[in-house]
Amino acid sequence: MASSEEQTRTLGDYAAEHGAVAHSRSKSRDDPLSVLDEEDPIFANEDLLRIDHIPDHDKIVGRNDQIETVARRLKPTIDGGSGKGTLLLGKSGSGKTLVTRYVSREVEERGASNDVRIGRTIIDCAQRRSEVQTIIHLAKSLNDSKKTGVEIPLSGIATGAYYDRLWTVIDELYDAVIVVLDEIDRLAPPDDAQNVPPEEADDSKLLMQLSRAGEENDVEASITVVGISNDLKYGDRLDTRVESSFAPDEIVFPAYDADQLGDILDRRRDAYHNSVLSDDVIPLCSAFSAQEHGDARRAIDLFRLAGEIARDDDAEHVREEHVRAANDDAEVTRIQDLIRGCPTQAKVAIAALAAMDEYTNQSHFKATEMYQVYREFAKAIGTNVLGQKRITDQLREYETLKIIDMTRTSDGYREGTYLQLSLLDEASLLLQSIGLDDQCSKIPIDTRMRQHLIDIVGR
Repeated sequence: MASSEEQTRTLGDYAAEHGAVAHSRSKSRDDPLSVLDEEDPIFANEDLLRIDHIPDHDKIVGRNDQIETVARRLKPTIDGGSGKGTLLLGKSGSGKTLVTRYVSREVEERGASNDVRIGRTIIDCAQRRSEVQTIIHLAKSLNDSKKTGVEIPLSGIATGAYYDRLWTVIDELYDAVIVVLDEIDRLAPPDDAQNVPPEEADDSKLLMQLSRAGEENDVEASITVVGISNDLKYGDRLDTRVESSFAPDEIVFPAYDADQLGDILDRRRDAYHNSVLSDDVIPLCSAFSAQEHGDARRAIDLFRLAGEIARDDDAEHVREEHVRAANDDAEVTRIQDLIRGCPTQAKVAIAALAAMDEYTNQSHFKATEMYQVYREFAKAIGTNVLGQKRITDQLREYETLKIIDMTRTSDGYREGTYLQLSLLDEASLLLQSIGLDDQCSKIPIDTRMRQHLIDIVGR
């Protein structure tokens, strides 16, 4: 007979046993404000390692061809003309956004020297997730209400009215506008979601309006659209009408190799004081990041985080041990940050999949199996039980975020096709992170539940 402790074992207990805490690297000090008066012993200019920092051209590695191509596409805007619609495609951290920020900044400055008013804005579509939210943010980012007299409310008016106000803002303030839509594919619905035809998808409607604004006499100023996507096949998904009006050139950004990542970090070593970095720091940061599809963003993050850990440890030098700690730290922090922003229903569904991975001898599961476990977990903590399709649709976002892999597969004629799910992150880290949630911490993972998981998978 199981002990009473085992009978009440929960996901919160699992998180506590594995040392999961709301993540923080800071050490407690007698006077926590003393850091304000201290000279930083590690960093000379930590801002050089911030993701939104735009370096000078000599610090941008291996992207001369892409810089030149983007510059050619945007060059007409320097004289107030229309640039060429462009799609930048490549894996996360391959330099797409960096190159766009750098080139568009240079174009804006050269336009100003020609007395051409160029507006530029970069919209993170992953944060907006709808046509109207994207347009609201776009209009707000370009607007100066004191000059235009135009107010952009967060809600309460029709989508068409938001576009009208955007056109007014553009014509009042600019001769040319460069609109960068980062992660534009995040506005497109999953293939099987709500059976939305391509022309009705939010990304299609947005691109159609922006690319045709001049043609339809909505604006006198020129609008040039640059789309950025991690999906190399995104262009294939565009509706034919959008493709005709937007007519984008595609520029592919290959992943960085370890040598290039090392060069990127070496050109940013002036973020640190002289003689602070041990010789093995940059090669190790590069090697870890090269394993993650050559992600320069991760390499820079790791490089910075290693320094922060060394500083918090009161170390005089950044060493290999700090890089290794940073690598572990970054993975935990990444997952916690992702999970923290999940709706409760998604957390429960991910917990179901992670528990199946952790407590059975399998790593690939049918969506129907995951749903059975999700239903058990949801009932156990007293939250609403959603239908299988709604839960599956919620999980598709986390496929994009590289937490889950979802594949349509078949077991032959008798079984037919089905949706297969697996984890791309460690089950234990996901369970720890979800266990920090007050409601999800009550999910039972006692002996009875673990046996139930085995029974479901074994059916």
